[in-house]
Amino acid sequence: MTFILCVDPSASYCALVTRLARNAGAGVIVCDDSRTALNHLNASDGRVCILMIVADQIGHDETGLDLIRSTRLLAHLATMPILFIMNDRDPDLAFSAMQAGATEIALRSDGPLLVNLIKEFSSPVHEQIQTGRALLVEDSESQAEYVEQLCHALGLDVDCCVSMNEGIECLKRNDYQIALIDIVLHDVGSGLALVRHIRQLPPPRSRMPVLVMSGFQDEARRIEAFRVGTDDFISKPFTEEEFVWRLHRIIRAYNNHGHDQRDIASPDLLKWQQRGLSLRESQVCAALIRGLNDKQIAADLQISFWTVRTHISSIFIKLGVINRRELMARYLSTPGK
Repeated sequence: MTFILCVDPSASYCALVTRLARNAGAGVIVCDDSRTALNHLNASDGRVCILMIVADQIGHDETGLDLIRSTRLLAHLATMPILFIMNDRDPDLAFSAMQAGATEIALRSDGPLLVNLIKEFSSPVHEQIQTGRALLVEDSESQAEYVEQLCHALGLDVDCCVSMNEGIECLKRNDYQIALIDIVLHDVGSGLALVRHIRQLPPPRSRMPVLVMSGFQDEARRIEAFRVGTDDFISKPFTEEEFVWRLHRIIRAYNNHGHDQRDIASPDLLKWQQRGLSLRESQVCAALIRGLNDKQIAADLQISFWTVRTHISSIFIKLGVINRRELMARYLSTPGK
């Protein structure tokens, strides 16, 4: 069971969080001091805290920042989402909260943001995509079994192949919702050669979403994979959460954007650099605009979670915003976006 921990002295605000959490199918624990909050987090009896909501002031002698810092010192809670609640818009306090380890900042009056965050973090990891079939080309038996299990949990049937030639034969016989392809195959022909083959098929089959998997993490392989037409790239070993998220992202993009997600325009990095952001900050900023969370950005850019957090703090300061919602508003108001 998952739960949301709300640490706030306001009974009315805690009641609001409780109602929203229960509507989203999550449990909720309410407390008003750091010690009780940390006790709940350390003794959760197998439950998982999916979001901690912390007020800026939670006691006469303790602040929400103190609790956030203490939480981040616990290894198993190092990347847990934390929402910091402020009474008034205070950029300096927002920056301090980000530095302490808050994931998102919100004003107490911003009910819609609270609703969206609770819905986002309460959504089931294994929410089914839809009925469909995936082509899996993987010559490691254990890895193929792992990926097949994850696909089945998402509602996808799977045809497993161990070589490029087997994959080509399957493509002749069936239509697929997605192709999952290992780059390095021990037989003749590489995974990237199969990606090229798919992109040369007649439309709409040539637009099939493709997720490439690799145990090698060098940048050259990633660049080549995207150059030949890969939609996304995932490095082994990958977690269940990351794999599920990537499949959801590329299939939904395919379904929602004319069956070709590569036509989706990404935010212009140059525009962000003209606003004073470095290249890496611009990449992180573009990922935030696309709706990625901190762990997803870290995986995409192959940097640490905490490096992402540092970049986000710097981005917010340079652009004069306190959270992702204000960042999106700034992006939407940019001429020629």
